[in-house]
Amino acid sequence: MVNEARPATAPDTAWLATAIESANVPTLACILVQLTGERRWIEGAYIPTRTRGLEDNDDGGLPEPVQQEIKAAALEALTAWFAGRPLALPNPSDELLLEMMSVTLGETIPSEYASIVRHELQLSPAAELTAPPPGFRALIVGAGISGLCAAVQFAAAGIEYAIVERRDALGGVWFDNRYPGAACDVPSHLYSFSFAPYPWSRYFAGSREIHRYLEYVADKFDIRRHIRFGVEVIEARFDEATSTWQADVQTADGSRETLSANIVISGVGAFNKPRIPEVPGLERFTGPSVHTARYPDVGLDLKGRNVVLVGNGASAMQVAPAIVDEVGSLTIVQRTPQWVAPFPKFQQPIPEPLQDLLQAVPLYRLWYRLRLSWAFNDKLYDALQQDPQWQGEGRSINAINDAHRRHLTGYIKAQLGERQDLLPDVLPAYPPFGKRMLLDNGWFRALTRDHVRHVNSAVVEVRPHSVITSDGAENPADVIIWATGFDVVNLLAPMKITGIGGRDIHEDWDGDDARAYLGTVVPGYPNLFCLYGPNTQFGHGGSLITVLERQMHYVMSLLEQMFAHKIATVDVRQDVHDTYNAEVDRIHGQMIWTYPGVENYCQNSKGRIVVNNPFRIIEVWEMTEKANLADFVCTPIAAGAATSAGAE
Repeated sequence: MVNEARPATAPDTAWLATAIESANVPTLACILVQLTGERRWIEGAYIPTRTRGLEDNDDGGLPEPVQQEIKAAALEALTAWFAGRPLALPNPSDELLLEMMSVTLGETIPSEYASIVRHELQLSPAAELTAPPPGFRALIVGAGISGLCAAVQFAAAGIEYAIVERRDALGGVWFDNRYPGAACDVPSHLYSFSFAPYPWSRYFAGSREIHRYLEYVADKFDIRRHIRFGVEVIEARFDEATSTWQADVQTADGSRETLSANIVISGVGAFNKPRIPEVPGLERFTGPSVHTARYPDVGLDLKGRNVVLVGNGASAMQVAPAIVDEVGSLTIVQRTPQWVAPFPKFQQPIPEPLQDLLQAVPLYRLWYRLRLSWAFNDKLYDALQQDPQWQGEGRSINAINDAHRRHLTGYIKAQLGERQDLLPDVLPAYPPFGKRMLLDNGWFRALTRDHVRHVNSAVVEVRPHSVITSDGAENPADVIIWATGFDVVNLLAPMKITGIGGRDIHEDWDGDDARAYLGTVVPGYPNLFCLYGPNTQFGHGGSLITVLERQMHYVMSLLEQMFAHKIATVDVRQDVHDTYNAEVDRIHGQMIWTYPGVENYCQNSKGRIVVNNPFRIIEVWEMTEKANLADFVCTPIAAGAATSAGAE
């Protein structure tokens, strides 16, 4: 089993002792149960306090002598393990695994999560793969996280594939975003492929380290030789005569060619089309004007300059604290206040001995990652449900949500310190989680600085040396930084996708009203799979990488059955697609993002939620566990006409 893998030689005991000293104590208790077979490490005096918020609860809230007892036992057990002693419990029962999780987190983990726990600990059996038919070929569009995820799965299954990437480097959003302070607000060990651990230097990695990680994955799995850089897909057409996709691509020098494939994976993502407001006079501005996603690596000197930062979302909240000590003045133009949660391990480095422990002891790394996932999992789901009987006056939607509001309000007040005059402008009037919950990296402290001006307004005009806001103020500007987000609702644009009968996917979607079954397949477009498609992003937690891995798990389940039954194409049934999307909309109608007065980037021009997924993560897990051929119209390899799934 993966969690039993060990280095060829045992590490120096002194090194191991140093690593354990900085390790997460509840995680050590979990691995002790498996290392020794003794339940006592999750009983009595060893039971930690409840993990709160986004904290790791590193000391478990335990008295120092108890912590030291656990660490000493872990040192002894791991030393023996490195020397060759096997795990006493290499494959615990579902009941024990759930009990270990529940005890170390301080809350009951329902039995339905056993499958996730077992999978995350890499205790589930590997799927058997049927070889693809001769000549079967996949085309992957995009060499970002999605494309790399698909490539690894295809290589493992023996599927020939090619990747086309319009940029000259891999990495997608993490190649583009290199603005000051750019980082991920999901823990590094969750924002990683389950099949590719990495010695992260920080608990929350910066954008350059994430990009290095993606390059590492590409090299580890020999993906680069399959990538054609500087090649953009202009149109992909399904050829009904040959049951193949024909993709017209354009290279960097303007030449065109057509590529053929049996299946197409869209890995283009959503955060790739920067949104810059059309503001009168912008072309007359004499200084640098940059979107955060197009921030230059070098050449943009902010020292002593008047900087106007437009926006206060995730990117802005990373930029402002990163540049506040450098600029002469900083004007932040805010449209709507944001809810912001404490960020206990912001910019904290992972001690090198602990990095080594995470790499050398898979069992520790897997348990640590699993415990982390719960804080970013369905734990928050109940706070997002509208209670029709709740009298929240538009500020909260149920009792749990209101408790979050009180806690977050208290935190904001504490961060503002003596500048409580800013509170009316920064405290949201809408319920917590109505917009994406942001993590505080010093945002509120930056707002209190003397040379920072916070404008609760909008940019209405740009002049050669200033920015005019809707409050009538003229704000001096040497540099404008647009932290105004992305167009995430016009999925797959500007790529043209033509399906059966010449239908156009953007017409079917009425522009920004994208829909797909499980966010992955669309009727009329056989063998087209959208990774990070409509309604796949968890608004209550989770890691995007987890979503992508589950989508690819589903795709591989479908391909396995196609190969086994000699099926050429699969086209999701319209009724299956429609029933699923009706349920998506129904559940969304009861959740935070459709609550009156809540506006966010997840909504399209028609008010429909097209980005967030409304289901619990466990429900998505179950829906994607095994593809059902009965949900599709299938075309056998040897026949020209479509037949019902399962028919001979």
